[in-house]
Amino acid sequence: MGGASSSTVDNNTGTWTGTVTDANNGGFVGIRSTPFKSGLSLDMSGCKGVELRLRRGGGQRFKFIVRDSTDFNGVCWTTEFDAKGTVIRIPFSKQIPTVFAKTVTGKYFDDKNVVGFQVTYSKFEYDGKLNQNFQLGDFALQLLELKSF
Repeated sequence: MGGASSSTVDNNTGTWTGTVTDANNGGFVGIRSTPFKSGLSLDMSGCKGVELRLRRGGGQRFKFIVRDSTDFNGVCWTTEFDAKGTVIRIPFSKQIPTVFAKTVTGKYFDDKNVVGFQVTYSKFEYDGKLNQNFQLGDFALQLLELKSF
């Protein structure tokens, strides 16, 4: 969570709700899967990306993140999307390597070692640029399905 922001996920419906504040250097919230047990990972080398089926979102801009390392705050592979439609495609080829919304160079996505997924709602895009489709306050996003394509 960012600063004093808070959120929860209803595991029965996939609905992620919360309140974002910029108090205490905040302005973001996120949810992520835990690393897969026993060092397991997904070999997604035969896939072009991930597809999300959504409800809600109100056109706000979120980030979908794929992790190829179990380093808790390591490099992650980020793609922004506006929650305007019901199906969002996240091609691996469009992902940006980041650490805390800062782009990094010289990194390569290991599609044979996918260990987790994350969704973030943040006032920041990349490298200090502000998210134009962000609002402080309450938000909701329902994640109905996540699959590869």
